[in-house]
Amino acid sequence: MRSVCAALCAVLLLHAVTGELDPQQGEPPRCRLGTVPCKDGSDCVLFNHVCDGERDCADGSDEEDCTTECEKGQFQCAHGKMCIEQSQVCDDVAQCQDRSDELDCFKPAEGCGHRCGKLCLSEVLICDGRVDCEDGSDEADCDDESEAEEVEEVHAVGTDPPAVRPPLRCLLGSWACRDGTECIQYTHICDGEEDCRDGSDELECAEECEGCGHRCQFQCAHGKMCIEQSQVCDDVAQCQDRSDEMGCLKLGEDCEHQCGKLCLPGFFICDGYLDCEDGSDEANCGGRTCGNTEFQCASGQCVPISGRCDGIPDCRDHSDERNCSDWTDCAESPVQCGQFQWPCASKTQCVPQSWRCDGTKDCADGSDEAACDSSCPPHQFQCRSSECLDPSVLCNGETDCMDGSDEGGACSTDACTDQSQCAHDCYSTPTGTSCWCRVGYRPVGGAVECVDVDECVETPAVCAHSCINSVGSFQCSCNHGYLLEPDGHTCTATGESYLLASVESELLLLDLQTSTVDVLLSSETLPALSLDYDMQKRSVYWADVEGVKWITLDKKGRGTLLKGVRAGSVAVDWVGRSLYWMDRVDGQINAVGLEGSEPVVIMYKDVEELQALALLPQKGLMFWSETGDEAQIGRAGMDGSDRQVLVQDSVRWPVGLAVDSLKERLYWTDEQLRCIGSATLDGDDVKLLQMMETPSPFSLSVFGDMVYWSDIHKGTIQRAHKVTGKQPQVLLNRPGLPLGLKESTVFHPLLQPSVANPCESMNCSHLCVLAPGLEGGVCKCPSELVLDEGGLVCHEPKDRTFLLLLSPTAVTQVTLQSRDAGVGLQDWPEHRRIDLPGVQELKKLDLVIQDKALYVWDAGRTSVGLFRVKDSGASQRGTLFSLLNNMLTAMAVDWVTLNLYWSSSSQSGLWVTSAKGTETTLILQDEVRNASSITLQPVAGRMCFTNRVQLGRVQLECSYMDGQKRNVVWVDAVQPVSLSLSNEENRLYWADTSLGVVASVGVDGTAYKEIRTEEGLVTFTLANKVLVWITRRGSTKCWFSNDQQGAMLWFEVKAEIVDVKAFSKPSQTGSNSCSISNGGCAQLCLPHPGGRTCLCGSAFLSINEMGCAPDPRCPSGTQPCVSGEECVPQERFCDGRPDCADRSDEICSDVDLSHGPKFPPPATPRSRDNVLVKSQDSKTRPASVRPSPTAKGSGSGVKVDSVDAAACGVRLCNGKGECVLQDGATVCQCMAGYSGPHCEEPLGSVVQEPVVYAAGGLCVAVIVLGVTVGIMQKRKAANQRLVHGAANKTRMQDLEKSESVPAPPNSKESEQTEVRYCSSQHLEL
Repeated sequence: MRSVCAALCAVLLLHAVTGELDPQQGEPPRCRLGTVPCKDGSDCVLFNHVCDGERDCADGSDEEDCTTECEKGQFQCAHGKMCIEQSQVCDDVAQCQDRSDELDCFKPAEGCGHRCGKLCLSEVLICDGRVDCEDGSDEADCDDESEAEEVEEVHAVGTDPPAVRPPLRCLLGSWACRDGTECIQYTHICDGEEDCRDGSDELECAEECEGCGHRCQFQCAHGKMCIEQSQVCDDVAQCQDRSDEMGCLKLGEDCEHQCGKLCLPGFFICDGYLDCEDGSDEANCGGRTCGNTEFQCASGQCVPISGRCDGIPDCRDHSDERNCSDWTDCAESPVQCGQFQWPCASKTQCVPQSWRCDGTKDCADGSDEAACDSSCPPHQFQCRSSECLDPSVLCNGETDCMDGSDEGGACSTDACTDQSQCAHDCYSTPTGTSCWCRVGYRPVGGAVECVDVDECVETPAVCAHSCINSVGSFQCSCNHGYLLEPDGHTCTATGESYLLASVESELLLLDLQTSTVDVLLSSETLPALSLDYDMQKRSVYWADVEGVKWITLDKKGRGTLLKGVRAGSVAVDWVGRSLYWMDRVDGQINAVGLEGSEPVVIMYKDVEELQALALLPQKGLMFWSETGDEAQIGRAGMDGSDRQVLVQDSVRWPVGLAVDSLKERLYWTDEQLRCIGSATLDGDDVKLLQMMETPSPFSLSVFGDMVYWSDIHKGTIQRAHKVTGKQPQVLLNRPGLPLGLKESTVFHPLLQPSVANPCESMNCSHLCVLAPGLEGGVCKCPSELVLDEGGLVCHEPKDRTFLLLLSPTAVTQVTLQSRDAGVGLQDWPEHRRIDLPGVQELKKLDLVIQDKALYVWDAGRTSVGLFRVKDSGASQRGTLFSLLNNMLTAMAVDWVTLNLYWSSSSQSGLWVTSAKGTETTLILQDEVRNASSITLQPVAGRMCFTNRVQLGRVQLECSYMDGQKRNVVWVDAVQPVSLSLSNEENRLYWADTSLGVVASVGVDGTAYKEIRTEEGLVTFTLANKVLVWITRRGSTKCWFSNDQQGAMLWFEVKAEIVDVKAFSKPSQTGSNSCSISNGGCAQLCLPHPGGRTCLCGSAFLSINEMGCAPDPRCPSGTQPCVSGEECVPQERFCDGRPDCADRSDEICSDVDLSHGPKFPPPATPRSRDNVLVKSQDSKTRPASVRPSPTAKGSGSGVKVDSVDAAACGVRLCNGKGECVLQDGATVCQCMAGYSGPHCEEPLGSVVQEPVVYAAGGLCVAVIVLGVTVGIMQKRKAANQRLVHGAANKTRMQDLEKSESVPAPPNSKESEQTEVRYCSSQHLEL
């Protein structure tokens, strides 16, 4: 240095003496820090350009007087003009003016096994097959070292034998070197490079397979085995490294192109990405025309036009990023930056706020680093021109600061004379002497004292994993399974890593080292909505709209774990061996065992619009995101306990979640803020990264130092540094939506480490889940079971009463016992929501527990629908009946016979429809009006109902279920709904929505009680002596009363509830007279105390108490209305226009008859169904007629309805009447103005009716007897078959129940009638 200064001074002096220095040139240039002026004063050059062998100064002075070589053991500064002792390198004191002796220093520590230059490597990096030192010294003499060890062992003979080292155990896919010192991957065997220290991985390698060469045989990756080509990709691994089964894709329906072992689906062909090594999947793609939404690359490839000039090359030739200044959509126009972005000065670019003043120019114009506070570290001197200098270069006679503030002043007058005054060093400065602390220390009291800087706390990002502070320094370390890189800061995972992703219905595996893509699954047609994996079972799980499915990584196993569930997001608990999933419809988080079990509910309260789910099983923690009224991210134990809101203020629409187990941080994607956020597991230290490359982030994952995410808008999967967001890289760019993404370790155990499973010591009867902190396991039960006091066994609850709460399109099941879990809830208690497909506006419900049959009245479709409730939901079984322009006001199901009792707004009386919907009858026709509620007690045969006797006055009545024995219970109701009888049948309960009370009274009309409710009373039910009612004012509230006096709020929800009913198996247990064989009734069996009443549907009349025969009162081709007051042509039934006054012609059935009640054949067969279909050819509407009056007598007259009913009236009744059955005989029903047995006498004749009818009946009976004898003789064989087992019960009246009409013996009519009779009987049997 002195020689250089002397030379420069001599040059200046020479110029001054000789006068060659031109006074016009002025002063010599002032050079910046790190530069030196040339001798001629024309320029400044960098110190590292001085004596570098190349002339930089015009006069060549930078290459003069150079020290070309330092002595042995010395270090040459970068500027080449100074040599220092090697011991002075990296000693925290800069001897070189350019500080090159203190750059890139790594402190030797306990783990230092080898030093090369300024690097100190750990022992695991020595002889590992990778060159880390520039001179290669870390991989030199590796063989000699092994030999030295062997020699040392030989010399040790005679001494105590060393301890025997256990054999080395290698992981799956690895191979042990012969010397037993290390394991290497099979793919590194015989790869031409020695990886083992003893080189054993490259010994005995087969260079070429025998036989006919590689065309006939396949060489395993380890190079030591050849197999037949036919054994490649046969699902059986012959190679120990399984290389013969890697990259295989079986030929199938989805295979459109095969190259080598790869078989690609159609969307991989000509997509612009090389998947085949030979490029054949992208060959012959020329001539393709890109669509309107695509940009055609120079190579002919088509990419989305949204990727044009977006800064990310989508074309293989990068042509989509060329000539962007001419691209109209990408012109340099101002952009709108996000909330968490900083706008560059050009207004055409935005960068994350965290990139502002981080020391790196990220804006194209560098404006993100302009006007930044550039304060220097405490161990450096700051120039007034902002540069930072080492204090050792101050007052050295050379200008280093741009403004020269490092020289002059007190430099020449004030010198350090007493170093002891300073804790570390003393330096002269332009302002006087000053004490300085070295790197890693902070000055206190003017550097009289220096204290240690804890870099691990102040700059936590200094180490990728763990940081250990030391006095004046720090040391980084890596977690198990990672290696510390030579830079001393970065950690790299060992082994191979893959990325598991879904693109529409395809499951893909992306090798993060080679960027090759393997198709795990491509035969699915439904999109994969979410996915996760289990390392132990080597299986991938994914959810679609049908359920949760799985496939093994070797593609040999595949199945369905859950059917019929609406899984919005899935997450695998690899410790507790469960799978968690979100039910977004029910607002629940559920779990099921990986080996299959009954699902259990983990969390169900106070959740709105669940979006994402993530687990941290090694800590027993669960995270989820919501996007309801208040978007938030929550945390709880994996058993649902210890629940808390983690992040709320910094999220708008969090749709993806991932846990970084290394740094114990939670990451999320926010689709509305278009950013990636993170926070600690306690919700602190929230950081947001909002990048231009992330317009619509969806799912994400974290592994190592990188965060991976999918972008639905771009259709890409990208990664970047998880802290800074820098180093962005597009990993996958495919058509379709990458709706699911999991981290890159499907084959990597680091993200699913081996952790002891607390559930293994539990003996749960159903499912065990993890508690927070892995403090143990917690047993969980399916929704219909409860846990015993021991906390291990699930059993049926003592009280299994449950509620069904009806909403306009769904029904929600809540157990009565769930009140014990809490009251005053602001959300549903533990519940099960059942969506009912195809409904519009549900108003009423009822349930038959044994058949799991749900009946609902759909006001939008004006029909009663029937559903079967299953564990997975509800399936529609049909429509029991529908009404035309009419509304059901009440309904109740007799769970014994499955008859439905109902009333409507346009029809008076109570109606009863059979289980199959084929028969409907009317009871209490003119006595009950507009019943708003009906309740049944089928075992007792009793029912109660409301009856609007006059405007504003409704009375409550009870009767038998056949309508007999009516009695009025209460007369002061105004608008009663939801009648319920107590189990003891001695008390009637109801809700009066007008009075706002829940009331009850004894069935004898005494002991009235009421509970006043808040406004908006909607509905009520009696649940095993507990009163439950619903009110609605803004929100819906569910109340209950245990003592029938006070009211308590159970829960409050936003959903609308229109009806509620309580059910339990004991309440639907028992029998009545209709239980067996429908009570012997041909059609409808209505129970009453001690017996039953048989009734027939419309178009039929009752015969002999149990039988039904067609109603004979209407002309042929017509049918009577249910009220019996008029006859309507059959084609006008169910034609969309009411013709009957009681509108019964528009009660239309469409139910699946195969699911009706199973009864033995009735005692008397039905002749036909009463639901008639309108003629499609009818163009006119025949007028309805009044039915004919029946003949008087002790029995009711039943019209004979046969093939020739009109002929009977002509023959037997002289054309003046119709044939009817009366008291077992066929008689005439005369027209007005005629009388007599055959209607032969005008009304003026004096004949007493009893005599006439008796005589006529006797004659007809004789005729019928004769006809019957003839029939029986002629068809003896058929009759024997028909009356088998009941011959002794055959009577005359049994035959009269048929549809035949007697005719004279041996006549044509007799034969026709006989054939019809036998055929009818055979069909009914």
